[in-house]
Amino acid sequence: MANCKICNKEIDEGYICNECAQNQRNQQTPPQQKSGFSLNGLLKTQPPKPASTLPPASTLPPSSRPDPFPPITPFPTTAPGLTANTSFNQGSSVSTRQPVAPPPPIAPSVPAFTPNPVQTAASPGFSPSQPTFSAATPSSPTAAKPPTKPPTTTKDDSEDIAVYDSKVTGYGDEDLEISILSGIMKDNYILEALKGKGLIPGLFSTRYSRGIFRSVQALREESPDLTGLDKIVLKNKLKQLNLWDSTVQNFLEKVLREPSPMLDQCLHYLELMKEQALKRKLKEISHEINEFIDAPPKNENENLESFTNKVIQDVRNIQKARTTKRINLVREEMKEITADMDRREINGEVDIIGYSFEPMHYLNLAVSGFRKGFMYAIAGAPRRGKTTFTLELATRVATLNKIPVLFFTYEQTKKNLAYRLLAKESRLNPDTLQRKKIKSDMIADAKFMGGWNKMQEYMDYFYIIEATKEDTVDRIRSYAYNVMQDFNTENIMIFVDYIQKMPLSRNYNDEKFKVEEISTELKGLSIELNNPIMTISSLSKEGCMIDATPDAERPTMYHCKGSGDLEYDLDCAMIQAKDWGDTRELYQQLQHKAEELGKDSTRIPKVDVVNLYLDKNRDAPEGIFSTIQYLFFIEDNKFIELGPKYDDDRFRFSKIEELVESLIQANYIVFFDKPKDANFNKGRVSIKLKNF
Repeated sequence: MANCKICNKEIDEGYICNECAQNQRNQQTPPQQKSGFSLNGLLKTQPPKPASTLPPASTLPPSSRPDPFPPITPFPTTAPGLTANTSFNQGSSVSTRQPVAPPPPIAPSVPAFTPNPVQTAASPGFSPSQPTFSAATPSSPTAAKPPTKPPTTTKDDSEDIAVYDSKVTGYGDEDLEISILSGIMKDNYILEALKGKGLIPGLFSTRYSRGIFRSVQALREESPDLTGLDKIVLKNKLKQLNLWDSTVQNFLEKVLREPSPMLDQCLHYLELMKEQALKRKLKEISHEINEFIDAPPKNENENLESFTNKVIQDVRNIQKARTTKRINLVREEMKEITADMDRREINGEVDIIGYSFEPMHYLNLAVSGFRKGFMYAIAGAPRRGKTTFTLELATRVATLNKIPVLFFTYEQTKKNLAYRLLAKESRLNPDTLQRKKIKSDMIADAKFMGGWNKMQEYMDYFYIIEATKEDTVDRIRSYAYNVMQDFNTENIMIFVDYIQKMPLSRNYNDEKFKVEEISTELKGLSIELNNPIMTISSLSKEGCMIDATPDAERPTMYHCKGSGDLEYDLDCAMIQAKDWGDTRELYQQLQHKAEELGKDSTRIPKVDVVNLYLDKNRDAPEGIFSTIQYLFFIEDNKFIELGPKYDDDRFRFSKIEELVESLIQANYIVFFDKPKDANFNKGRVSIKLKNF
């Protein structure tokens, strides 16, 4: 004996009874010839009307109305007998729920009949000579533009989704779901980001919220270039899918009136929805237990032992979904690695791995750019130009990569740093920019316009945030997600000036533990965002004293203030220290050059030679230098890279002599004229007091 899968009538054998089979043959239309299976085609096809005694869907109460949408994600086999009045039966129009085989997983954005280039390259047996196809094919006219990051569904992904997917409704928060639907309707980036984090129809608690989500998802796939979806478009889609009624209309009105939330809010709401979905899953398990106890199992192979094993497994899946992260075999990572190697065989080699920040050429090669998921830190004594150097790197990242860059400062104002940026680009002193007339001075005005033009290259990508005691790592995470949403990108870089000033939600008496926790949280944030983070660290008094004396010893990461385990969290640790020997030689040769040119040798431009030591450089390229020299023009807030520093100082004089000539020719060194009364004051000291 068996049951008909449509009307639940008992039959001798088979899947459906003769009456249902005859009705389906009468209602069946000639199928269109397709080369595969697509979600768009599935959603456009109306479900067949069952040969049951149920009234039309429009006359059913909302709690028992069947869902016209077929399930997008696999659903596990459930126990029979749960009626539509107590559950949300997806893709079915019968009053009882029978165990069915889970449908095959469907990629939400990519048609199954058009192989995606990334997925094809990652598949076994792929070679560069094999052709790849785009999603825009004659069989899929709506897929005119493939998504930026096509979703891939693995076996583990399907299992994770099935844990949250439930046919039971209720146990939800209407305001929360309205806010989520408002966000995905008005911003496609929010939809893609939440889908990547596990947003599925089963997370919504009502029939109409699930239906609106699937409608939005289908419309986004059909027209990915739409910036926002309005009421008319959604209304027609819902009518096409036979879901439009007064209840859905009222709910949609609430969604349209709701302001769109920010991405960081949506991510928090998503976690709350997952918790509510697991409660519905528990409710579904309780229904199965009650039905197993009250009615004998219709499957003769199901006994108490097999049923309890299934229930235990379902409960364990719920527990794992809330207590552990999904883990994958290394095979999945190896597929991505081999796919990347195959792409390089076709497109050629890459110079660096991360974000470029040329013209800091030698440092750019030494660290292979700022890599995603890496954490960087630069430490040094006061007056060594840590902030200026970091601003130089930050602006170059924004200029070359056209990605948003966030610069958090805990010790200076935004306006002050903006003046320093302008001074760096125009080579005008920040004090001059704030006090003197610029427009009426022809030379100063020309320098200002040159600096303004350089700043325009990154002005629209660079943020300076005056951080306060409220700006913890969690707040930085919110800023990052919201800016990524504004730019519709997954690429971003964060700079923090500096780590010892960052606040925590709790207070520590020992600064060592405070810095340890902050560095651990920042490292976790870089991994979560999959983007680089760079922070500045100050030195302890001992480290500052070491840097202030012209000895062979130099400061290290162990001399950072409250360093703790900072050096262990970092992927790249950089130390700035003054090169006293080269700076002294540069100063002496500048004095001689000023005397030779008849200039004032007592007013030499303030220029330091600064060494940058790469004390830790994870996965560094082969044969790279670990010490790089820079010229720091203190008055102009400007760094110029000189190149690697060699241990041999025998050629220091000739090196500095050549450097001085180059700086004078490039107009980086400008000497002052001698005062007119210098001859009268020779041999004696003249003191003049103003206002006396």
